[in-house]
Amino acid sequence: MQLNLIEEIKTYDRNNLNSFTLDRFKNRSKSFSLRSECLNLSKLFLDGNDKDALMLLDNLIYLKSLSPKASSHQSWYTRLTQLKEFYLSLNSDDVKIKFPIFAVGNGKLPFLNYSTIPVINCVGSGACEKYCYSLNSMRFPNAVCKWLQNTILENRRFDIIESEFKKVLNLPEFKKMERIDFRLYNDGDFSSLEMCKKWLNLLKKFPKVKAYGYTKSLNLFVQLTEQNYEFPNNYKFNVSNGGIYDSLKNFPEIKNNPCYRGEFIAVNMGYKIKATKITKEERRAIKNKINDKFFMCPGVCGSCSGVGHACGAEEFKNKKIVIAVH
Repeated sequence: MQLNLIEEIKTYDRNNLNSFTLDRFKNRSKSFSLRSECLNLSKLFLDGNDKDALMLLDNLIYLKSLSPKASSHQSWYTRLTQLKEFYLSLNSDDVKIKFPIFAVGNGKLPFLNYSTIPVINCVGSGACEKYCYSLNSMRFPNAVCKWLQNTILENRRFDIIESEFKKVLNLPEFKKMERIDFRLYNDGDFSSLEMCKKWLNLLKKFPKVKAYGYTKSLNLFVQLTEQNYEFPNNYKFNVSNGGIYDSLKNFPEIKNNPCYRGEFIAVNMGYKIKATKITKEERRAIKNKINDKFFMCPGVCGSCSGVGHACGAEEFKNKKIVIAVH
């Protein structure tokens, strides 16, 4: 990012809205979608299009400043303003991290986890975009701005992610643990071959971390295998269906990969089902759709089996794990 651009944005005249978003903003009641604009913003960040990215960000900040709830510390206006402050500090010696890079866990996912913006960072996304649960979470400003921050850090300052990872692993709740479960990409996915390598290389440095994830970026794992890349022994990936690279799932580069756990299949029942409250009839309907043996995901990670969480367990290698679209 050029320093003169930063100065330009700092003195930006809000009455001169950026032309490439002006029409959408004027007619926002008909065509404006904050979710779409945030996905556009992510794409601009990834493409290194700093000028348009910052102009769009400033437009969104201005729009949300008009909200009666703008002064709330949880509002879109507040969070987007914090995101802009972070972005403008990237070239400085004091990068202003505004959102936690890693999440320690919650009742549904009791593991250390990391996320980026969905779809834009998912090189293999396809039909899954129609039911992506991460897109549903884009109504929450804190989550979206955190994902955008992490997306930027991945591509501009991965050293900060690595430093923060070390710091988190040394927290009291993790330091004395012999095994630390870590979900890589609770939201989002590997965005490029370079990013896949960076994360896998980072995991190699922390053998007590047992990482797992769900990916549609199967093309990247095929490419790494062709390059004779040495995969870490502390990462397991689940092949997630609904992507444009689904046809690669039976390739030997995937099934014989030491990190391969198995398939994780989202079944579309035509309506959303709460995984924790699935009925016997719905379970039978899913069984008829799969027509094979499978393990039903209970919807809450951590204690779904006697050996821990199935999606990261070697004991569940090659077993299909199924969940209804939720």
